[in-house]
Amino acid sequence: MKRVYWDYCLGDDTEAKLPLDFIGTPKKFRVNYNTEYDHAKCPAWKKWTDNCWIVQQPFDIGLKCDTKQERINTDLDQKSYDQYFHLGPRWLEGEYPEIQLKLNYMFWTKEKDVWIEQIPHPLLSRYGFELIPGTFPISDWHRPLVVGLKIIDTDVNLQLKRGTPLYYFKLYSMKSDTDFMLEQKEPPEQWHKLHKQTNLLRQFAPFKAWDIMRSRVKEGKCPVKWN
Repeated sequence: MKRVYWDYCLGDDTEAKLPLDFIGTPKKFRVNYNTEYDHAKCPAWKKWTDNCWIVQQPFDIGLKCDTKQERINTDLDQKSYDQYFHLGPRWLEGEYPEIQLKLNYMFWTKEKDVWIEQIPHPLLSRYGFELIPGTFPISDWHRPLVVGLKIIDTDVNLQLKRGTPLYYFKLYSMKSDTDFMLEQKEPPEQWHKLHKQTNLLRQFAPFKAWDIMRSRVKEGKCPVKWN
């Protein structure tokens, strides 16, 4: 059993948090799942869901992608909008507008060879969005999970109600078959320091952090030894 710690924040300020008893703990996939389905009895399905959790939208939000004015309209005030939304300089370059919701979930561990995978929740497409998935080793790369979205339904009012499932995340190891325990705990100062370095690298040399991470994994060396 490997222990993984988690925390979260809204936006770039790591102290910007809703009360934990409001936002809740990520829910295990199989909690309250209807076990009457035949597939719920399948060992392969159970194995896939063993180390899988769900992240949900923490509060109601309405938005509209106005393609004529090239802007996002929401029912948030300007301060909250600036804190929760990120639109990159090329957010309109693809077929669909691409945005980020800065619901930042941070994961860290003292264990080696721990990876996290962010997986689209199928119900999200009913609300007009497509989640952008990804995976990386939290043992070696100090960055949070954010909510990267393609807006599929443009020029219409969209709603993400509190409790709407945004994505799954899975914990796994490349070299072993193991189970994981998730525990809420604030990341140490060293995690934030390394995260700031990664953000600065992304600013001056986009997409180069992956190369550094791969070299750390290959050498089996993390830049910090946790106490």
